[in-house]
Amino acid sequence: MSIKTTVVFEKLVSSQNRLSVFQGSSRASKTYNILIYWVYRLLQENGKILSIVRKTGPAMKGSVLRDLKEILISFGVYDPENWKVVDGVYHIGNGCMIEWFACDDESKVRGRSRDYLFINEATEVSFEEFQQLILRTREKIVIDFNPSLMESYLYDLEQREDCDYHIVTYKDNPFLPDDQIKEIERLKDLDDNLWLVFGLGQRGNPETLVFPKFLEYESLPVGCEFLGRGMDFGYHDPTTLVEVYLRHDELYLKELMYAKGLTVPDIVFNLNFSNIPKWDYIWCDSAEPMLIADLKRNGFLTKKVVKQSILSGIEKIKRHKVFIHKDSHNLKKEFQSYSWRKDPNGKMMDVPEDKNNHAIDAVRYVLEMMLNKRKTAIRVV
Repeated sequence: MSIKTTVVFEKLVSSQNRLSVFQGSSRASKTYNILIYWVYRLLQENGKILSIVRKTGPAMKGSVLRDLKEILISFGVYDPENWKVVDGVYHIGNGCMIEWFACDDESKVRGRSRDYLFINEATEVSFEEFQQLILRTREKIVIDFNPSLMESYLYDLEQREDCDYHIVTYKDNPFLPDDQIKEIERLKDLDDNLWLVFGLGQRGNPETLVFPKFLEYESLPVGCEFLGRGMDFGYHDPTTLVEVYLRHDELYLKELMYAKGLTVPDIVFNLNFSNIPKWDYIWCDSAEPMLIADLKRNGFLTKKVVKQSILSGIEKIKRHKVFIHKDSHNLKKEFQSYSWRKDPNGKMMDVPEDKNNHAIDAVRYVLEMMLNKRKTAIRVV
């Protein structure tokens, strides 16, 4: 049996401390190699319990569990009869058990104890949840996370005498394909903070504005791909419609609607006035199913968005060089004023202010639904 590992695995095998922390960039293979370490360690012991924890269940299922199953198969110890998804446990033949649960289940955070603990993407986990988890862990604790622009208790862990603290990057992963390396290194020219965080594994430099810079355009350049249109509903707040185009690492945005007090007939009139084709998707705020249905009855192909986190949508925008049409005055104002929230002590939080974001939300809806679609779903203009 031959399993490929990186420096993350090597550092864990040689660690003598209770706590090991891995702060790192995108594609550093932190999580995968930490899971290799845990399976490797459990196979040499008897009757131990490992808890794998993440903030939410869906995030756990889409990342850690998929990797864990693959690693168990690679070690030749996977038995589908022992993989209990509903219960959140896997029993290894030597009496060791791997369990997994989300922090949004408070009874489990404050409940049973364990021998070992792995907290994945720990920036999502509050300090109180972290404390409750480590207090109930008897032996080794491993944490991984991508750094944030904001303050976090995680950075203070480096000062603990029982902690070895490591910063790893994509360069520590010798198995990373060239195209993924190029994708990460592209961030150098797009956003200084994204490069610091996702390229170098370092904390970014806090800025008040979420999007500190954008460019203007007058006409679309050759080779743009039409991604779609996004709509955010409001009444006292504006109803917005934004058209989104993609060219390489560039986003081209055009404001088509931005007005308060609009009823369904008003929105329909504006859509018709803007000559919106009836066969093009309009990705809409899923919080307003009745409005979506009303517009659909008027012949428009409105679809509700499967919402991801606001931070995920912001990151999708920031990974591109943004161009805004010169006449999109409201959209430009939002980009010039959309800011990070501050705590009572004046420190910026990893949460944006919930204002000056109505057209920006419309942009997020399109990117959340279309960036991972196949090219055949996108037309070149």
